[in-house]
Amino acid sequence: MAQLIELLPLLREKCSGMLEQQSIDQLKKAYRNFCLESGYVQETEAVKRALDGSVELSPMYDHFIHEIHGVDDLNGKELTKGVDYKVNSRNEITLIEGFNDVEVTYSIVPVLPMDDGMEVNDELLRRWPDEIAAGAAALLRIMPNQTWTDASLSQFYQKDFIKGHREAYRIRVAANDERQFQPQSKRVFY
Repeated sequence: MAQLIELLPLLREKCSGMLEQQSIDQLKKAYRNFCLESGYVQETEAVKRALDGSVELSPMYDHFIHEIHGVDDLNGKELTKGVDYKVNSRNEITLIEGFNDVEVTYSIVPVLPMDDGMEVNDELLRRWPDEIAAGAAALLRIMPNQTWTDASLSQFYQKDFIKGHREAYRIRVAANDERQFQPQSKRVFY
């Protein structure tokens, strides 16, 4: 696992003159927003059904479940939301009778406040370091009454950040949810 402090040189290229702690704080916010918008950081967990039908998920420490992406039985067959299982607004799953062991795929997001030394997803920092640093630079550049304040540069960096998390979202969807986008079968008319 990597740490956000590795992105400080990239952030300093985009926005110089601020204190190191301010930089780290904005990197944490940018990383969290990137995870929230893209849903890229995911976990898959095999779980058992409780007596009341509920399923207890245990995401990584200091993270919360942002979205449930899929529930499969142990044979790999995708279960249908609303028919085979239900998800409430708190992302708690309740299975319908007949399913005891399932595999759940969900995206996770760090809980605030994040520790300075918190380990973050390696692949995210390896694939989109400039975009995460741009998100932090956008937050820093919009701070009022600072020597580095520049609203137009903030908008410029915000566009890079948005471009990055949209790309991450598309990659996640293509990798995980391909069955969600299968073409419909042809109908036979008599």
